[in-house]
Amino acid sequence: VTISQQLNDDNMLSPTISRDGSLSLAWDRKLGDHNSVRTTLNPNRSVEVEWKDEAWTANVNFPMEEDSMKGATVHIKRDVRF
Repeated sequence: VTISQQLNDDNMLSPTISRDGSLSLAWDRKLGDHNSVRTTLNPNRSVEVEWKDEAWTANVNFPMEEDSMKGATVHIKRDVRF
């Protein structure tokens, strides 16, 4: 179940509780000109960031194991249209 709260024109918070009882919190931030950042905190599991900047999208995942954030991954892509 997700309940979203629009804080203002540029910010929205969306807490989620899953069937298995796990929680997450997403923060969506509009940066103007169709650009945005979405940060999702999955407590004791990971922090995920998706940054969209025109045709570019960067996804970063920081796994959390106890007090370590080893094994971060970064993916960057660009949409090309002909």
